[in-house]
Amino acid sequence: MTVDLDDAPIGTPHATAICCWCQAPLVVGQVMQRRAWLCPEHFSRQTAVGLFSTVKGKPTQCHNVPLPSQAAIEESLTRYLLWGGQAGPGKSHGIRNWLYLRSMRLPGHEALLLRENWDQLDKNHLRPMEREVPALGGRFFKADRKVEFGTGSTASIIDCGHMADLDAIERYIGTEYGAIVPDEASLYPVNVDGVPILAELSTRARKPYKDRNGVRVDPRFIPVTNPGGPSAFWLRDMFIDHTPDYDKFPKLRPVYNDQGVQVKGYRPEQWAFMPARLADNPYMREDYADTDLAVLSATRYRQLAEGDWNVFAGAFFSDFSMAVHVREWAA
Repeated sequence: MTVDLDDAPIGTPHATAICCWCQAPLVVGQVMQRRAWLCPEHFSRQTAVGLFSTVKGKPTQCHNVPLPSQAAIEESLTRYLLWGGQAGPGKSHGIRNWLYLRSMRLPGHEALLLRENWDQLDKNHLRPMEREVPALGGRFFKADRKVEFGTGSTASIIDCGHMADLDAIERYIGTEYGAIVPDEASLYPVNVDGVPILAELSTRARKPYKDRNGVRVDPRFIPVTNPGGPSAFWLRDMFIDHTPDYDKFPKLRPVYNDQGVQVKGYRPEQWAFMPARLADNPYMREDYADTDLAVLSATRYRQLAEGDWNVFAGAFFSDFSMAVHVREWAA
């Protein structure tokens, strides 16, 4: 039975949505004047990265309480983080609010938010930004496709753009960012050598900042996406399987000193994957996968409804499944 967040009694559990940390059902809660879905065990971790208006440092209004899966992005310290999988867990909304919080906490911070084309950018981010940003005390510049928090030399900026073609990368190669978020990253194009423009884009997320207490905050590169698309193989290799193509990217090949300590190359611990699941999102209809997504082809259904990174259109073994057909070798 669907639970109405606005009308259900505080403490009412959701039928299917669970906490990504402890798997407990999310329950109806309230933070100041705002109703929100909370984990009964870890709600303080959610509110710690919520969006609040403040007066003299004290919160006066709650604008957003992230779901546990959305709050987990702020807790992660990994420079490169892929948040992806099933359709519908609230990825776009969550990552946008993560950028707001980061911009409000880091004076002078510059971030880049991307979609696959201008139309998708407008529908999925610019329209909600126009409503959300002024309520948070920021400024939305529609013509420039950007957001600002703060003023003068300490103003933080979120630039918004697209990656519809290979030439789009030229817009961003001259800027150092503190955070880059390619939304629907698997759909971005690859060049004639099979190298996605995501690879070069990741090099632009390289500028550290300091928060208001003087604590260093390292740059982040956070692709957000479903499986399937031209760049999906690179994302899977780098973030999930940790098996980069050393022939295509020779400088990623690990180099060790005489003591056997790695001194150069790809380090798997720096490239993390956070699964996105429908069970993360209590705002999505419980029958979404069985109704809206049921019209998809078998391949696309496995990508969007099941979050399967190992299936792709045109595969010789269309029914291949890592869970079913792969076993660990026992010596």
